[in-house]
Amino acid sequence: MDNSDTINILCATDENYAPYCGIMLTSLFESNRDCRFVVYVFTDVDFSETNKKKYNKLGKKYGNIIHLMKFDNAMIEKFPITSGRITRPTYYRLLATELLPKSVHKVIYLDCDLVVVGDIKPLWNVNFEGKAIAGVSECYKPDSHCDRLEYSVSFDYFNAGVLVMNLEYWKENDVFELMCRYSIQNVSKLKHKDQDVLNGTLFDKKQLLPARYNFVVYILTLMAWESYSEEEREYYLDECSKIVVVHYAGIEKPWNYRSYGGPFFSEWEKYRRKSLWRGCRNTKPFLKHVKHLTKRYVFPNLFRKQRLGWVVVAETKNFY
Repeated sequence: MDNSDTINILCATDENYAPYCGIMLTSLFESNRDCRFVVYVFTDVDFSETNKKKYNKLGKKYGNIIHLMKFDNAMIEKFPITSGRITRPTYYRLLATELLPKSVHKVIYLDCDLVVVGDIKPLWNVNFEGKAIAGVSECYKPDSHCDRLEYSVSFDYFNAGVLVMNLEYWKENDVFELMCRYSIQNVSKLKHKDQDVLNGTLFDKKQLLPARYNFVVYILTLMAWESYSEEEREYYLDECSKIVVVHYAGIEKPWNYRSYGGPFFSEWEKYRRKSLWRGCRNTKPFLKHVKHLTKRYVFPNLFRKQRLGWVVVAETKNFY
């Protein structure tokens, strides 16, 4: 289904990330009740019947359609897995033209570790200007990524957590086959795996979008903030006031709620409570939890110093 009244969404998960993908979709539906969605969820063969029922119930609750599409990981054996943090589902988005119905000409891809807090329609209506893909520039050292992948820094490097994919271009130019070849020929360069494959293959075929559509919370860490120019800081502060998508990339995840101390935790919590996966949070061992509470309430100055690793309060508002 691909018409002006329907927004196509693509996401990918395995059994472990199924609750977080469900919470992400809950945030999308809650924040865009005036839209109709057809969601394609790529999963592996081990996806449980319990989660399958929950996804079907989620779609019916909001009047949207969710298609669960299982397939064997043999389809992506060409792509390298060299890190315990990188799993097969991270490559599933690359199979969009191979698995989605031929009637789907455009799709928004969304990672599991994010929440949608604003109007998604402007993202859906992006002008590709003849490009293959649209995404937001990586917030941390994009020049170094370009150098590593050996293309000009003038083309920039995008974060693959939120993408608008022009599948017509992909089909006409056999992008999937190009990515397969690129992955095999450049395996030693692929530090960020699928994201590198997308950038290395489509570096000159992309449309860059404002940061509000993929606002990576890592931007607000002190380490990142100190590396930005005044112009970049002003840009991110402005985008921070217009956020559509909050992405918890490069940091502790909010579902590890007793160790996560960063901004936008309340946003993720809000959608967790509204979702069908209310009890999915991980917990720390009891003694570590006691240590955390001791720092917070017995030694508040120490706790504050730890939180100052984030740029908050005066400049970026208080997002806690």
